[in-house]
Amino acid sequence: MRKSSYLFVVFFVFIGVLLLTGCRPGNAISQNQSATSTTSPQNPTHTIAPSATSTHLPTLTATATEVPMTPTPTLTQTLTLTPTPVRVYNEPGQITAPILLYHHVYGEVSTSRYQVSLPDFESQMAALKDMGYTAIPISLFLQALLEGAELPEKPIVITFDDGHQSVYENAFPVMQSYDFPGVFYIVANRINGSPDFVTAEQLKEMINAGWEVGSHGYSHLDMTLNHSLVAKEIGQSKTDLEYALSTKVLTFAYPYGTIDPFTAQKVSDYGYRAGMGLGKAKTHTFNSLFYLNRIEIYGEFTLDQFREVLANQ
Repeated sequence: MRKSSYLFVVFFVFIGVLLLTGCRPGNAISQNQSATSTTSPQNPTHTIAPSATSTHLPTLTATATEVPMTPTPTLTQTLTLTPTPVRVYNEPGQITAPILLYHHVYGEVSTSRYQVSLPDFESQMAALKDMGYTAIPISLFLQALLEGAELPEKPIVITFDDGHQSVYENAFPVMQSYDFPGVFYIVANRINGSPDFVTAEQLKEMINAGWEVGSHGYSHLDMTLNHSLVAKEIGQSKTDLEYALSTKVLTFAYPYGTIDPFTAQKVSDYGYRAGMGLGKAKTHTFNSLFYLNRIEIYGEFTLDQFREVLANQ
């Protein structure tokens, strides 16, 4: 009986301790689940629902902040389109294209037949553009005449004789502004430092810009007066210019425009493809190949006279 009383007391004390500490298995599980639910990541664009085992957590609702949009400025750009010149196939055997001849281009006022003032030259180039002309190199002119080639509707060739410095300084930049190439006929013995004449380096600059160079003789002599001059004036001038400028010299301009059958034949014999003379015709054929007509532009021409020269057939 004493032993049974002792066991009863021990059991009663054990039950009391449990009640005082609250160590119930369910409490531990509930606390672990609650801790898990409070560490859920928050997504600002969603509403987070409360955990089934954590009824005491508040519902979190993300509120989007509206940011005012700044209008993107509209860029307005004006494009100027330059029409591509219409090109027409030219059958071999004939070509219609004026060939102009200048000498000096300088000064505000012309004082001689061979000097076109700079303002007049600028006006003449602008007039050519307005009239629909497109300048072409002599190589393309010859290709069209001899073999056939595509050309602009109104081709023109612009040439300069002698090799004066004023052509490089004045005519060259004006023509560049219109995208006009030219043909420069050079006296071969003048490119090695002669005063007032272009140098080899200046000619190379012009060639790189699309210009072409022809021969105007070795020392600008009239060969019809002395046929013994042809080897040097026609032959050596071509060789020297091609060597100094690293370019092909295709055409020869007769000094003073003078010609006879002998000199014309020698121009062909020395490897030129054409000879340049004087005249008014704008249509050229095989028969005129070694004396192509060039229209000289006189210094005293008014702009109306210049236009009239080009308008005349």
